[in-house]
Amino acid sequence: MTVSVPASTEIETSSAKPISILVYSDNARVRAEVREDLGDTLGAPAQPIEWTEVATHEMAMLLCHESTFDLVIMDNEANRLGGVGLTTQMRNELDWQPTVLLLLARQQDAWLGAWSGADAALLQPIDPVKLAATVAELVGLPQG
Repeated sequence: MTVSVPASTEIETSSAKPISILVYSDNARVRAEVREDLGDTLGAPAQPIEWTEVATHEMAMLLCHESTFDLVIMDNEANRLGGVGLTTQMRNELDWQPTVLLLLARQQDAWLGAWSGADAALLQPIDPVKLAATVAELVGLPQG
């Protein structure tokens, strides 16, 4: 009996356009945690993720005025302007409306997220399984 073994064990990735995600937090650990929890691909077949990280709300707004993203993930605990405030500003000022996922420290802030126009919210510490499922749903990947 002959058994054929593939020469490579590479993950099959789709040839589609990468998923573009902007992560806003003044805390580098939060940005790193989001990236580590999601990884470089999402879904099956694996869609590559193109990451953009920013630490200030000014840079987030500048980038969103210059280009669009499939998803914007915002830390509500960011100093000077948290995710709720930045979501509200984006909803009022941008010509396009980004899909927004808020990272909240307190369950009591969920109503603020809804009021700001965020599309979804997750509590910190981040649950990697919930994060992946929520992001897949928000960017329109099929659920498996």
